[in-house]
Amino acid sequence: MSDNIRYYEAFKIKATALKELGVYDGYINRDSEYYVLPHLFEGIKVKEFKDSYVKYKSKFEKIIKILKYAKEPTVKDTFFRQALKEFEFHELAHVGLGYSKTNKRGSGIGKVFAMKLAKTAYDIVKAGIEDPEIFELIGLLEEGIGADRISDMFISILTDDFLEYTQRIATTLKLTTKPYDYKSKKFNIPFYSDAYIVFVPTEVLVKLPISFDRDDISTACAHNEKLRSKVNHIISTTFSGSKLEKSRLKSLLIHNPDLLKELIRIYQSKVDEGYDFVNDPSGNFIWKELAQEYSADYPLVIADTKKPIEVVQDICEHYKSLVEDNGLFKMFHNADGSYRPESFSQMLYFAIADSYCTANDLDISPESDAGRGPVDFKVSKGSVKVNVEMKLSRNLKLLHGYKTQLLIYDKAEKTNNSIFFIVLLDESHLKRIKTVYDYKSKHETATNKLPEIVVVDATLKKSASKS
Repeated sequence: MSDNIRYYEAFKIKATALKELGVYDGYINRDSEYYVLPHLFEGIKVKEFKDSYVKYKSKFEKIIKILKYAKEPTVKDTFFRQALKEFEFHELAHVGLGYSKTNKRGSGIGKVFAMKLAKTAYDIVKAGIEDPEIFELIGLLEEGIGADRISDMFISILTDDFLEYTQRIATTLKLTTKPYDYKSKKFNIPFYSDAYIVFVPTEVLVKLPISFDRDDISTACAHNEKLRSKVNHIISTTFSGSKLEKSRLKSLLIHNPDLLKELIRIYQSKVDEGYDFVNDPSGNFIWKELAQEYSADYPLVIADTKKPIEVVQDICEHYKSLVEDNGLFKMFHNADGSYRPESFSQMLYFAIADSYCTANDLDISPESDAGRGPVDFKVSKGSVKVNVEMKLSRNLKLLHGYKTQLLIYDKAEKTNNSIFFIVLLDESHLKRIKTVYDYKSKHETATNKLPEIVVVDATLKKSASKS
C-alpha cells in the first residue's frame, strides 16, 4: 500500500484539513488521472492565481507575435527558432497530476514535442488565427500532445504562482518545510521523504480528456450558412466514428479560421467547473477512507490454521457482507444514476483485504503481471498462490474474463486456486452472470477445476419505509 499514501497521511494531518482549504489531496508516490484546465483559472478567487490566466495568455501572445515574422517552420528561421525555445517546458516535479503509474516526475514538453507544438502554432498563426486561447486546444489538435502535457505546460508557465500558493497552504497547516529556490526567489515548501510537494487547488482540476464531436462542429457552424455547407462536406468525410481525428481537426481549423472563436467557446463550456472531489464520482479517493472506516468498524478474525484459499474465501465473504449487510452497496452508485468504475471496487477490496492478509501472514499484490495480462490480485504464502479477478456486472466481457483471462493467469502463476468475484450493480445484469455459472457447470469436471464464482449484491436497496 506504499504507493497509496495520500498527502494528509504523509503530513500526519486530518483527512479533512486539505479538503476544507480546497487543496488537492494527491498521492505521494504516484500520479492521479487529473489535470489542470487553464480556462478554469479565469476569475479564480484564490489570491495567488488571480492574475494567472492573464499571464498564461500573455505567454502565447508573445509566441504569436514572434511567429508572425517567421518565414518557415524550421530552425533555420531565426523567429521560428525563438518561438521553439518558448515551447520547451519542464514539469514542476511532485505535483501529482497526469498519467504516470510509477512515479511523480512527468516528462513535461521536451524538444520533440516542442517542435510539434511550434509547427502547429506556426500553421495556426499563418492561417490568420491570433487568439492566444487557441493554445488551450493544442492537446485536441496535435497527436502525442495530451491533456496532461497541456496541464504541465500551464503549471510550468505559472511555477511562481503554484509555489506561492503551496507556501501559504503549508504555513496555514503548520507543515514542516524546506527551502526551495526557483530562479531568484526562495520559497518554503513541504516535503516527504526528501521529495518536495507542490499543492494545486481542486477547483481547477478535471479528470476526463475533452474532445470535439460532430454535434460540436455543427453547432459552431449553426449561425453561418455559408460556413455550414462548406464544413458539412468536410466533416462527412473526415470523422472516424463519432470523433474527429486530431490531424483532420487541425486542418479543418487552419483552413476555416472562422470556426475558431465558436469552438473555443464550446470547448470551454464543456467543462465549466472542476472535478467533484467531495462526492468523488470516479471513486479515486473515497475507497481508501471507506476501507479504513469499515476495516476498523468490522474487523475480521481468521483462524491461523486455515489454508490461503480458505483465508481468501473468508475475506471475499466478509467483503460481500460489508457490501450487502452494512450499507457499502450505496458507494458503488453515484447520485446521477451512474456507477463508480471497476477500479473503485477493486481498490476498495484490496485495501480491506490488505489488513486481513497481513494479519494472516499472506502477501497480497494488486495487478500482478502474469502471462498475457494483469490479474487484479494475487494472494500468496510461500509457493501457494490464489488469484482474484474482480469484475462489475455491467462488464460486457464478463464470460470472457472468466473462461479465458483468469485461466491464463492461473496457468502463468501455476495455480488452480482462483476466485472470480462479480459485483452485481443492477438486476438487469443477472442474465449475464448466469452465463458464467452455466459455463462453469457445463465445463467443470473432477480433473478440470474451474475458478470459484463469488457474487456480491451491490444493487440499490429500497428503504424499509418504501418497500
